[in-house]
Parts: sequence; C-alpha cells; structure tokens
Amino acid sequence: MKLKCRPEDFRVTEQISRQSADGGFSLYRLTKTSITTPDAIQRICRQWNLASRQCAHAGLKDRHAQTVQHLTIARGPKADLETESLRLEFIGRTGRPLEAADIVANSFEIVVRALNAAQTAQIQAALPAVRELGYPNYFDEQRFGSLGPSAEFVGKAWCLKDYERALWLTFAEHNVHDDAEERHQKRLTRELWGDWSKLKAQLQRSHRRSVVTYLVDHPEGFRKAFALVNPDLRGIFLSAFQSAVWNRMLGVAFGSEQTLSTIRIGDADLPFARGIAPTVTRIPLPSVRVRGLSAELKRLYATALRAYDMEPEEMKISFPRDRWFSRARRDTMIIPQSLGAVSTDDDLYRGRQKLTLCFDLPRGCYATMLIRFLTESLQGD
Repeated sequence: MKLKCRPEDFRVTEQISRQSADGGFSLYRLTKTSITTPDAIQRICRQWNLASRQCAHAGLKDRHAQTVQHLTIARGPKADLETESLRLEFIGRTGRPLEAADIVANSFEIVVRALNAAQTAQIQAALPAVRELGYPNYFDEQRFGSLGPSAEFVGKAWCLKDYERALWLTFAEHNVHDDAEERHQKRLTRELWGDWSKLKAQLQRSHRRSVVTYLVDHPEGFRKAFALVNPDLRGIFLSAFQSAVWNRMLGVAFGSEQTLSTIRIGDADLPFARGIAPTVTRIPLPSVRVRGLSAELKRLYATALRAYDMEPEEMKISFPRDRWFSRARRDTMIIPQSLGAVSTDDDLYRGRQKLTLCFDLPRGCYATMLIRFLTESLQGD
C-alpha cells in the first residue's frame, strides 16, 4: 500500500462559512502544492511586502498535498497572485480576520495505491461499518511533529515548571524533521549546554542564539529564558501535550478487555479495533480549566495523566501566561460524510489497483486517521 505518491493523490478543500462583505480585511482563496501553510504565507508576504501579522488563516493544511484553503490580509490588495507552488485569488472584503471557527468542513480526495485485489476488497468491505459507526477521532501523528526521540513533551516540562528541561527539549533534542544545519546547531547546544558564552560564540544568529544570549548574563535564569521562546512555538508545544493526553483519555474509554488491536500515535499505543464503542461520546480537551467533569471523565483524565506521573491539578500553565491550553469538547467517534470509493488500475504500479476515497470531515479531524483505520489490518503484500 502506498500513500501520497504524488501531491495530487492527497487533495483537501476547505469549506468556510465566511461570506465577503464590507470591511478592512481582504479574503482570499489559497491553492497550494507541496508546501506548508506557513511557508505559503511567508512567500505571499515577501511578494507583496506585507508583515506576517497582517495575515490570518483558519487552519494548517498538509505539505505533501494539493490543498485549497482561505486567508485574510488586513488592508490586503484587491488582486490575485500566482507563484511557484501557490495561487492566491481575491474573493472580496470582510470585517474581521479569518479564524478556525469559520471552517465548516474539509473535503478530501485521497488515492491509496499499490493494492492487490484482496486489499481493495477489504477496504471496500469496511466502508459500510465506517459510514454507520465512524472511526476513533484520535489526533494523528501530524500533531506530534515536535516530539523527539525521548518521547518527552515540552508541554509536560512546562506544566511541571521544569524550565531548563523545557528549554533543552526545545533547542537541543534532535528531531527527524531537522535539516542538516539545524542538526548541527542542536548538536552544539547539547555539547555546550551550560557553557553559555562558548555556545553563543559558535551558534548562528537565530532565535536559539537570542535565548542563549540571555543565559550568558543569567546562567540559571531558565524560567525567564523559556518565556523568550517564540510564543507561537510554545503554543504548538501545549497543543501537542494536550492532544496526547486527550488521545490517552479516549484510549482508556475504549477499555482493554475487548481490544483486538492497537496503533502507535505519538508516544502511545492506543486501541484501534472496529466494532468497539467508547464509554463516552465527547471528551473535553484536558486541563485544569475544565469544569463540571462527570465521574467517568474524571476517571479518564486521571488515568491518562498517570502515564506522565502527573495529577489533574498539575496540568496548568503558571508562567509565562501568554499561552493557554485550549478549551473545547471533541467527539470520540467521527462519521465521515459522503464517503465513497472507486477502484481502478494503478497507473504507477503495474498489476496493482488504486482506490480513490472521497469524503468530508468536520474541522479538526484527521483524514489520515480514517485511512489508517481502513488499512491498518490489510493482509497481503
């Protein structure tokens, strides 16, 4: 089985509720191929000489894909833009920046390749049950790109006020997504950790070097140094940890006695069997900010946090108070809408079949999780 052999094998189209009207923000449709949403926005800002803070988008879309999404630009030009890998189309004006709540759904068209006839039949046979019962709404691997080989979350260290460890995980632990230069900078940071003057002298001018510069004058000032880390990056760390705890809560809700299989996501092996329903239909994103939990939800929360040697009251941020854990309730199972599949001969893998899956998902749900649910137990090569 092969996924994302070509960018056009993974298509995502964002559906939004926002309509054009009068206002100080320009609304655009962004079509991109094989680049991330932040990279696309950075290119647009360079081309039009804009500050990044002028731009707002509702969600991040996959890099290895063809995607359509929307963004607003404060006082943006009434014009279109086309460069390598992206096209920006002016839709009209609107009164406020775009936000996540504006997304109604995401429409997907995904091609699964290199299947034999039996595998194609297995996937198609699983579709009716998914249409009726859905699939587990876990946060998928994309949410945990910041997690390194230690499987330690920066967000956990932050909650426990271990600011030195949080800094080390941020700037020193290597990551599979690092390029060669970033790997070199992290190696220097690991080797010279604590010798701040020497480390500063060898680091390139960067965000990491700015934080180290503070530590040169305040060698034990890890608390304040961590506050100097980019707030958006710290927000990603919080989201990753909160999502990992939520995943574990859902895993506990499925129970263990009837579990037929598991799947590895982030730092956890989680129940992933068909025909099993969780004990609850919705689970709030965990933190001390959540109030009014039922006895069952309290059990799920406490059990999930035991994996991190934490108590529920410790899942909070004391400093710096510029980022918070999100507050929302998330469905435990998701039923994809308009789910269909068409099989044809594979034009890339001779003698094999490809299956094109089309479906719609609510905001925040992972299409890759549905694909994994349909293909995890495939038999044959």
